[in-house]
Amino acid sequence: MVSVKRSHYHILRKKWLKKHSLARKKLHQKHKEAIDWVIEKFPAKEKLASSAIGFLMLSSVIPTSTVLTTLAESNKEAEIVTEVDKTNELLGELNGVVGEKVLELSADEEAKISEILSRYFSANIKADINGLRLNRTFGVIGAEQHLVRFPGDSMAGHLDASEVDYKLIYSSGMAPGRGAWGYFAKSKEEFNNLDSERERWYIAVQTFAAPNYGGRLSEYRDFFKYRKMLVVNTKTGQAVVCDIADAGPAVWTGKHLGGSPEVMYQLGFAKGARKGPVLYFFIDDVDNKVALGPVKAQ
Repeated sequence: MVSVKRSHYHILRKKWLKKHSLARKKLHQKHKEAIDWVIEKFPAKEKLASSAIGFLMLSSVIPTSTVLTTLAESNKEAEIVTEVDKTNELLGELNGVVGEKVLELSADEEAKISEILSRYFSANIKADINGLRLNRTFGVIGAEQHLVRFPGDSMAGHLDASEVDYKLIYSSGMAPGRGAWGYFAKSKEEFNNLDSERERWYIAVQTFAAPNYGGRLSEYRDFFKYRKMLVVNTKTGQAVVCDIADAGPAVWTGKHLGGSPEVMYQLGFAKGARKGPVLYFFIDDVDNKVALGPVKAQ
């Protein structure tokens, strides 16, 4: 009796395996594009490919395009998840180089910080470019006013409707004079979005204290104009990509650079004393791909 049952089982098993093999072959031919894509793109390829085939066997009505779209979207979601905020890790590395006191950094310390910032912000960040640099790269930033962007500009029309509600930004007022390079645009009609962004995210730096400033005046003038810099709050890790649009503050103030109301807000210095320690390094952005504004360590 037992031998008969085994014989019957083996006969059925053999028939089933034959049908199963034929079905797999047909399904692979029908959905070859999707299955080959899975095998090529995913880890654990063999197991995942088998699962995909099994899924297709359960529902042969799903078109190849749908399978590919679903898998592609899943892959995109996985990529997005990896782009996490690394602010705490950034602070940990920076604190290993800079201390509590705001002191001038050595060449070795600047090199280390350049590497750290370049890595966390995916940009070419340097203490100097072609030998041109500021007097320091670690200092105290203080609050500045809004700058006049074009002739006739005033606080009444300076901010967007959404920004007027930020009392700390609006109450800063407008500087009585123009920035170091004059108006951002010759007229209101010529004023564009780039001009607006440059004023919104501007910083004032001590250009006049740069090494050998008098001997390389023409070079420095062209170099500093709207030059992009990464400014990082060393206490919180908040960071902003800024551009140089003014000179100052005076050395006797005890501050080493100044930030627009928007810059100070995004750096976390909008309240209280409205000043604090920051790192400020040049961004070597020859192709102008780095956008102005707040950024996060990634």
